[in-house]
Amino acid sequence: MSSDIAFWQLQHLSNQQLLDSLGQVLHHQRRSLAELVAHLAEVEERRLHLEAAYSSLFDYCVRQLHMSEDEACRRIDLARLARRFPKLFPLLASGEITLSAALVLKSVLTDDNHGELIEAARRKSIRETRELVATRFPSPDVPSTIRKLPEAKTPAPPPLAAPVAPLFAAPITSCAPPHLHAPAASAPVDPPRPVLPPSAPSRSLQSAHRIEPLAAERYKLQLTIDADLRRQLETARDLLRHSNPGGDLAPILSRALDLLIAELLRQRFGAGARRKASRASTTTRPSSSSHVPSATRRAVLERDGLACTWVNANGTRCNAQAWLELDHRHPRGKGGGSDTENIRVLCRAHNHLAAEQAYGRAHIERAKAARRAHGRRTPSEIQPR
Repeated sequence: MSSDIAFWQLQHLSNQQLLDSLGQVLHHQRRSLAELVAHLAEVEERRLHLEAAYSSLFDYCVRQLHMSEDEACRRIDLARLARRFPKLFPLLASGEITLSAALVLKSVLTDDNHGELIEAARRKSIRETRELVATRFPSPDVPSTIRKLPEAKTPAPPPLAAPVAPLFAAPITSCAPPHLHAPAASAPVDPPRPVLPPSAPSRSLQSAHRIEPLAAERYKLQLTIDADLRRQLETARDLLRHSNPGGDLAPILSRALDLLIAELLRQRFGAGARRKASRASTTTRPSSSSHVPSATRRAVLERDGLACTWVNANGTRCNAQAWLELDHRHPRGKGGGSDTENIRVLCRAHNHLAAEQAYGRAHIERAKAARRAHGRRTPSEIQPR
C-alpha cells in the first residue's frame, strides 16, 4: 500500500479488506469515545479547564477543543454520568452501550439500580433503551387532542424589519452550556438573595429562548411570555408611539435594557451612584467587614470591566461575563480587607476555584454540604472562615 494514498481513497481495498477495515475503524471510534469522556471527566475533576482560564468545561470544549456546542453538551453529560457509574466506560469502549443510549438512562440511574439497569441496556438500540426506561419508569398517559395543522406554504425569507413586531412567538429549544459547579464565593457581587444553583438550570432553561442570526448585525429573538409581560409590552408600545409609530418592539426592549443595565450596575458596583462627600478613601485601612464599599466596587468595575479577570499561567484571561462575583485576592477569612487592590471580578467558577486553592477542596465541599443541609443557596452563606 502506498503511503501517498489518502485515507478516504479506498478503491484499492478488496471487499473483505474494506469490511475488515470498517470494523477496525468502528472499534477504534468506540474506544476513542470512551477514552475521550474519561479524559473530560478527569479534567473536570482536577479543575484543569478553570486553571486554563475557561469558565466551564463546556467553554473549554468549544473554544479550546473546537467541539460543536451539541457535541460538547453530550460528551460532558456522558463524562459526568460515566464518572458516577464507571461500569459504563468498558461498555462504551466495546460498543455494547452507545452514547445516545447511555444518555437515555441518565435520568433514571441511581446508586441502587445502576448495575441492573446498565446490564439490561447492553446491546440495545436507542429505541429499545427508551422502551426499557418507559417500562421500568412509566409516565402517565398524555391527553388526546385534535388540532388543525397549518396549510403547507413556501416559507418566505424573514423581513429584516417589520412595521409592527409580533408580540408572540412559538417557543423553541436551545442548548445552553452546562453549569458545572455550585461554588463557594469569597464575596458575592449582589447582596444575599435566593439563587438557583448553577448545577440545576442547564436543562430547565434551554427551551426558554433562542437568538438566531438573520443577516449581518440582524438577529431573531423568540420567546414565550406571560399575560403580565404582554400587558407591559403593549403599554410601553403605546406610550412610545410618538417616537416609534410602527410599534416595533426592538426600540422598546433597547430602552428597557438600557435602564435595567444601569440599575444593575448601580446596585452591584455602585456605578453612577452619587458619591457622599464624607465617604472613606478606597485605599485606606482594609475593612474586616464582608461589605465592599460602593466606591471600591466602582473602582474595581472601572479597572476590571464586566468580565472575569482570572488569568492562566500563559497569560490568557477568562473573560466570562456571566455569574460574576467579587473576590478577595487575599481571603477575607484570612485577614484580607475590602480595599480596591484586594478585590477583583471573577466568574463564579473561578471564584470557587480560588476558594479551593485558599482553603482546600475538602473544606469547601464540607461548606457546600452544610449549606445544602440547611437549605441555603446564597454564595455568601458558604463563605469559608
